[in-house]
Amino acid sequence: MQAIRLPRVLPAMALTLGLLAGSAGFAEETATGMSVVIPADTKLPDIKWQKAGKTMPYGMRVFMLYGDPSKPGPYVMRIRVPTAYRIPPHKFPDDHVVTVLKGIWWHGDGERYDPFKMDEYFAGTTYITRAGAPHFDFARTEVVLEVMGNGPVENPVEYLNPDEDPRN
Repeated sequence: MQAIRLPRVLPAMALTLGLLAGSAGFAEETATGMSVVIPADTKLPDIKWQKAGKTMPYGMRVFMLYGDPSKPGPYVMRIRVPTAYRIPPHKFPDDHVVTVLKGIWWHGDGERYDPFKMDEYFAGTTYITRAGAPHFDFARTEVVLEVMGNGPVENPVEYLNPDEDPRN
């Protein structure tokens, strides 16, 4: 039987627990210029969840962790969607790296919403949606996602069916 080397195991466990610790937080910049995200409960009043605006169906909330999608450079945001939230077929102008932090998220590729072509993703799953790739989504439970992209993004989302665009 092989002995477990505790010094190697502890940092890995700490990293894993740190990544799984919270589904929301608030960003704080230290005097050295390093930004820190402190995990917190999503229902606390100091969390600055904001409406996603008219670009997404009503009910989505966003929280910017880093950067600004409208400016050049990387950005990271958290997105919270309620149970049974459906996003019709759409595409983004930039690549998105998406990590499911909480809940059960369904994602499908294609130009038509088809629940039989969706994959079910649980907390801890990460996937990449390429720029211009049509896809659709559904939240089976309340879901918190972390999305990373690269700006500048002028039109953050394009719906394939104009009748399903909440801006219309």
